[in-house]
Amino acid sequence: MNHFLLTDRIVRVCQLICLLVLFSNTIYAEGKGRDSQNKNEMLREELDDVEKKEDSVTIEVTHEITNDFVWRGQSFSGDYISRRDNLPYKSISEAYTYVPVARISHLNGFFFELEANIALKGRGDRDSDQRIQAYPGGNQIDLNRWTDKFLTNQIDNTNYYDPSNAVYSENCDPSLANDPFSNPCAITPTQIKTYSERNGLGRTDGLFTTFAYEMETRRFGTFTVGSWWYFKKDRSSKNTWNEYFIWWEMPWLKQSLNPTIQSFKQTSANTQAGYSSHYSSFSLGHHFMKEKEVSFEWTTSFGYVWVNNPDSQKSGLNDITSSIKFFWNQIFLSFNHAHRPEIQLYDNDKIYFVNSETNRMPTNLSERDGMTADPSQLFGIRNELVRSVINQTDTTDLVQVWALNRIQSQMIPRNLFWFGIGMNQTF
Repeated sequence: MNHFLLTDRIVRVCQLICLLVLFSNTIYAEGKGRDSQNKNEMLREELDDVEKKEDSVTIEVTHEITNDFVWRGQSFSGDYISRRDNLPYKSISEAYTYVPVARISHLNGFFFELEANIALKGRGDRDSDQRIQAYPGGNQIDLNRWTDKFLTNQIDNTNYYDPSNAVYSENCDPSLANDPFSNPCAITPTQIKTYSERNGLGRTDGLFTTFAYEMETRRFGTFTVGSWWYFKKDRSSKNTWNEYFIWWEMPWLKQSLNPTIQSFKQTSANTQAGYSSHYSSFSLGHHFMKEKEVSFEWTTSFGYVWVNNPDSQKSGLNDITSSIKFFWNQIFLSFNHAHRPEIQLYDNDKIYFVNSETNRMPTNLSERDGMTADPSQLFGIRNELVRSVINQTDTTDLVQVWALNRIQSQMIPRNLFWFGIGMNQTF
């Protein structure tokens, strides 16, 4: 009897051990499955984080070639090539320019942008004033007076001086004796010729550098604050200026018209370039059929200048600029127009200057008549004859100045047209 009881207890203990082993295996298998599942989820999260980090930075590059570089109603390439080639200012110019734009954006709202304008035509210097000079930028030499003095008195070295005081060397001191080493003032017939002015469009190349932050809100729209620097070689010298800005993309009609207000403030008024110290604009635009292979985009902006330059001190509606872009995938064709309603904002020698290094500047009788000097009427034999005839007329000096100004001037174009072809890239 005791033997059977002992055997029965041993069997039960064995059964209990087996149940415990089976139960522990089940728990271990479930735990192992959970660990494997957790590891897979962690791996997926890590991959998602990597993808998010890769997608958090976007690089957009735009290449465009235009027939003019127009910015805020100013024709930089077109007007400059008119002065270089002695052509009238025109509404449509053939000053082909390459305009690349590169923008690096982060999901947190910060972006960095580079925009350049590189002239593709007329980059080299050329003779614009068509004058016989003793050195580049010198006054015109009167050959008759110079040769007469040279022939009548060959001993006096001062006869080698340019009668217009345009001596051969900038280091010359007319009050001292002429010496080829210590005081080189003499000019020789081999040095009297035409010289190229520093007027190549290679000097108009510029670069915008922008640092900004974009903050998007649901109720109040999108705000962008930042600053940019513009580096430009102009008028034979480097020219750099800076602006800080704030933009507001309004929440109303955002999907249909995207109304935006922009305000720019220059850190210091640049008297040498003609840029305003404060510029504001209001723009509207829409991208039609944006998700399609073929689409087009329209934008119009109204720009207002508070002070056009410290000398003129004029304010008003600066430009109404419109653009239509036709897209085929990443390739686009753009047609652009800038209307300048208050043309007197441009009527000054800061914008329409004469890029000749001569000392004579054309007279601008008024900064309110919308007229400026016509580059095609300033230099050359024909223009010199016209000027000589006017100066010999039996009239007062005031009448002569008025007549010469009317002949040498032209109306400033109120409308500028330019087109471009380009391509967008996203990385």
